[in-house]
Amino acid sequence: METCSKCGNELTKAYISGIQGEFQINKKPRGFFTDSPIYSKVSPYVCSKCGYLEFYVEQPDKFK
Repeated sequence: METCSKCGNELTKAYISGIQGEFQINKKPRGFFTDSPIYSKVSPYVCSKCGYLEFYVEQPDKFK
């Protein structure tokens, strides 16, 4: 369970709308011919009390 850092309320997992519906965070920049092998999908969480939005990577251990 994730909690809001602004008001302490429980956060609700949300989803990003778009063509693919998700995005990734990369540890190293991506280039046209090279991709970073160190990445994780990102999930948004929304506070239903104050409206604050936080993003969390699904695999934080990849960024050590």
